[in-house]
Amino acid sequence: MKNRDKKQRGITLIALVITIIVMLILVSVTITIAVNGGLFNYAKDAATKTNQAKDAEQELGTGKAKVNGVFDSGEDINAIVDHYKN
Repeated sequence: MKNRDKKQRGITLIALVITIIVMLILVSVTITIAVNGGLFNYAKDAATKTNQAKDAEQELGTGKAKVNGVFDSGEDINAIVDHYKN
């Protein structure tokens, strides 16, 4: 019975070491792909575009529409929307 317990512990330790090695390899490959593949740059660009869209949406909500990069000078937002519907 004691011999069997020793074998099971040894196999468990070997399995743990192999699992850790495989996980380290996977992590290193993932980090390499993320850095070299430009994943972080894509994320920064997406965040910038999201913030720009949010700002544009907030400007529309205040009635100060920015159309083609120029602020509208007092026209009602509904008039601007109607203008672009036609």
